[in-house]
Amino acid sequence: MFRQTPAIPAPGSGMLPAEWLDGDLVARALREVSRQPGNLLLGYGAPQGFLPLRQQLQLKLAGLEIACPPEQIVTTVGVMQALDLVAREFVRPGETIFVDDPAYWLMFGAFAAMGMHVIGIPRLNDGPDIAVLAELAALHRPKLYVINSVLHNPSSTSLSAAKAFQVLRLAEQHDFLLVEDDIYCDMHPGGEVQPATRLAALDQLRRVIYLGGFSKSLAANLRVGFIATSPERAQRLADRKMLATLTTSDIGERVVYKILSQGLYRKHAERLRARLDKVREGTYRKVEQAGLRFDPAPAGMFVWADAGCDTNLLAEKALAEGLVLAPGSLFSPRQLPSTRMRLNLATVQDERIWAFFARALG
Repeated sequence: MFRQTPAIPAPGSGMLPAEWLDGDLVARALREVSRQPGNLLLGYGAPQGFLPLRQQLQLKLAGLEIACPPEQIVTTVGVMQALDLVAREFVRPGETIFVDDPAYWLMFGAFAAMGMHVIGIPRLNDGPDIAVLAELAALHRPKLYVINSVLHNPSSTSLSAAKAFQVLRLAEQHDFLLVEDDIYCDMHPGGEVQPATRLAALDQLRRVIYLGGFSKSLAANLRVGFIATSPERAQRLADRKMLATLTTSDIGERVVYKILSQGLYRKHAERLRARLDKVREGTYRKVEQAGLRFDPAPAGMFVWADAGCDTNLLAEKALAEGLVLAPGSLFSPRQLPSTRMRLNLATVQDERIWAFFARALG
């Protein structure tokens, strides 16, 4: 008889637990798509992506004050493919890409495998260190700077309006493109209380290439992401996509379209934010009681905690006890030992995690 293996506690995970997401929502949309005439599901999709989905994305972007018609949107297999397409199209081997330091670790290896020079820009609570960015931009002449403006991974901090203006000015001065990865977009409430400044809204896609997707908030298995950019760059990226994968999955894009067009996604995102807010303060207290130092973030799903010791060693101890941590060295292109680690508000609710920290950190 088949027995389900218990989930391994993963306080460092970059995903929400399955029980926090809405599998029934995705399943209903999938059933609706499956009831469509079979011939619609058998061919290739459109090179730029399913048009009704791109029309829905136009509305979504308009809500973020980003004007972008469907012909300037290219769908992708998640944000990782979007990063891959942008890098391959606009950077040549030996040229330089800037990333936040810390940042999403998987892209470091992806860019390096393409023969590109990856340099980290120190990330502060309100955005990049502008003095360092200016100095390194003059020295290295980067082609791209990949940045999280809103709910930076791993700190859940967001870019201030002042820093956004300075970043755009330096990009213009040193002639590099800004790639704004907004994968955690829908976990930020926005509004007057917690305003979110997006480079694409300030720049209107002249120098900014905006990336988004639904793997973190809806379903990773759908692998639906997108690029929003200028008309000329959108055409180049659609051509590059055809060379790489021909098209993306029309079925997955139809599922996401159903959820967006029926107004169900907005309500789902509201529930996720409410649930994160519900556990936030209690989790922050537990982080403090464990002796970890951190700067509380008002939104998002991560805590960028300082353990005061090498978190590579801490992660080894945790793994021996069946816990998966995310040490800070993962999040830097230099991969040096770090006292920092990423904690996920949604996946640290297991008391075994806090018992481990009590033992390991004294």
